[in-house]
Amino acid sequence: LFSLKYIKTVVTFLGSSGIWPSNIFSEKLQPLFFRVHRQTLPYHTMLIVIGGLHYLSDNVHRLSFLDMGHMILTTFLAMVTAVRSVVPNLKVYAELVTKLAREIHLMHFAHKGPYYEEMNKTVDKVSFIYTKFIVVVMYLAMLMFNFAPMYNNAKNVLITKTENYTLEFAVYFSYPGFKPLNYFPTTTLYNFYLSYNCGIMLCGLDLILFLMIFQLVGHVYILRHNLENFPMPNNKVVMNIGDLPRYKNKENCIVEMFDAKENEEVRVRLAECIEHHKIIIRFTDEISIVYGPILAFQYMFHMVGCCLLLLECSAGNQVIRYGPLTTVVFGQLIQISVMFEILGAETEKLKDSAYFVPWECMNISNQRTAHIMLHKMQDKISIKALGLAAVGVNTMMGILKTTFSY
Repeated sequence: LFSLKYIKTVVTFLGSSGIWPSNIFSEKLQPLFFRVHRQTLPYHTMLIVIGGLHYLSDNVHRLSFLDMGHMILTTFLAMVTAVRSVVPNLKVYAELVTKLAREIHLMHFAHKGPYYEEMNKTVDKVSFIYTKFIVVVMYLAMLMFNFAPMYNNAKNVLITKTENYTLEFAVYFSYPGFKPLNYFPTTTLYNFYLSYNCGIMLCGLDLILFLMIFQLVGHVYILRHNLENFPMPNNKVVMNIGDLPRYKNKENCIVEMFDAKENEEVRVRLAECIEHHKIIIRFTDEISIVYGPILAFQYMFHMVGCCLLLLECSAGNQVIRYGPLTTVVFGQLIQISVMFEILGAETEKLKDSAYFVPWECMNISNQRTAHIMLHKMQDKISIKALGLAAVGVNTMMGILKTTFSY
């Protein structure tokens, strides 16, 4: 697994934050700084939320409308970071990622046949491209969000030498007895650190989620392929129905039926398909348990954050600063919704694929098993945010409509 290029990228960029649990996959103990950083980040980020609210309450009458929007946005982003930073410290999350790497990944199934191997290569290629894309966008958004205030400071202080100019920060916060302007260089560097944490928690956790979804979609394609290419009987059976009164003067009927040996092979194949379907269902349920609360809070953030980002971008001189961040937030909403919609749509096709199974050629026992399998595959696999809102295109469209109307 660790020979794959995109896994190496994930380990490099997400190992220090604990989003990729390196301590489980490596015998080498993680450096003390990384362990302390991962365990204290939720409390540390909540202090930033408190500092942002304190700054907002102290300056509410002096802030312009757009500056107020910026403060609310950064405070909300700090809250999202605080909530998400709890997840890498959860045992259930580490178990989920471990199961992805050691059991669910398609490389563990590639030996079963050519189609398994082909699907494994396809999913790995998609995962590699998406991982590179997310890493580039994440760092671009972080840098541009911090570059804009630094550029404004340099322009107004060093070039135009504007009088009574107030230095800008990417993230504003204050506490009783502490004013960020008194520690400008330190606070500016610290803002980069805060932006890095925010980017890692926003994009990193979603990257792991998408890698899981890619694997699940690959499993669904394989299951559909196995159902739609189920073997037919090798021999034909001639049934003499000419002596029956209702079929008088008619030719004999030739039907295809599995013999005893073939029925045993069919029983094994049906059991494999049912077990494969159970693996997909179980892993999807485990994803819902871990990511359900995160997705619910994320949708709440999108309701507010998307509106504020569009508002900030409406000021022409702020596009450079907020453009990449707006792209990340809107892209995150669209990607999450579309990916889960694709997973749901593909699993919904399983019931159609199950009809390709030649159940009419089986013995009674296998027909009963096929009936149970068909019944199990009637339900669409979906993930719900806290068991309430289904994660999909409909929810996304509702949020986007609300955002643009606001």
